[in-house]
Amino acid sequence: MREDMDKVIVERPRGGWRVQGDGRKWRNSKDRGSHLGMKRGHAHPKWLSENLAPLKRWLHKQVHRPWDKVYAELCSGIDRRSTVQAHIFEHIDGFVERRAELRDGQVWGPAERWRSRLRTLLSEAAHVELFVHPVTGILLPNRRLHEARKAQKLAYRAAWSRPPAGKAPVFHVIDEVTQWHRIDGCWFEVTLAPLPELRRTMLDVTYYDVLRRCPVTRRGGCEKPAFGSADHREMYGRDHVYASAMRRLSQWEVRKRFG
Repeated sequence: MREDMDKVIVERPRGGWRVQGDGRKWRNSKDRGSHLGMKRGHAHPKWLSENLAPLKRWLHKQVHRPWDKVYAELCSGIDRRSTVQAHIFEHIDGFVERRAELRDGQVWGPAERWRSRLRTLLSEAAHVELFVHPVTGILLPNRRLHEARKAQKLAYRAAWSRPPAGKAPVFHVIDEVTQWHRIDGCWFEVTLAPLPELRRTMLDVTYYDVLRRCPVTRRGGCEKPAFGSADHREMYGRDHVYASAMRRLSQWEVRKRFG
């Protein structure tokens, strides 16, 4: 490790400045927002600005080494008696997972960065880049990190794009082909169309359901809808129909009907 690592990490000007007096210096600067409250700028503090990138790169270069030796080398280059330099050690747990456990031949770690009581497989921990093996004490990289982050990204997308499981859609029947559906607090007018009956010699025709955002067929139904249920009766109250068109209703139309 380079001898001036402590200076590279710590000795960098802090962001912001302590405004004295009435705060007009900051309120008239380019850093202020377009809309300011009466108290903004009178106590504009500084914030920490450690350059942790060199420390992270150095730790990644120490993989496959005993963690005790890596930590000893780190302590020799950074003086823990200094309050400023000792603050660097608080960031080590953000780069290296030192609380890994071995269960049934697999390594487990915290499920989340700030909640250490919940445990999960290290291959599913998207925040763990480096970890100390609980048996050998060797600093190792998380080789399943890319897969874990990809799975986490897909889970976030699914959570935001689909409603909770088991939640029935809220809708009102207007007439035979028109329904009002409530989606995320907004009302939409949905026009239904029947799925034509098929003869034995006919091929199954695919239609697109604009509300559930998925293709539908008479035989196969709706597979993997982005919204609502795959069951036609649960979604629209009857079988063999799909949403052929939809439009968002105005507040005036909603108030006119529901009061």
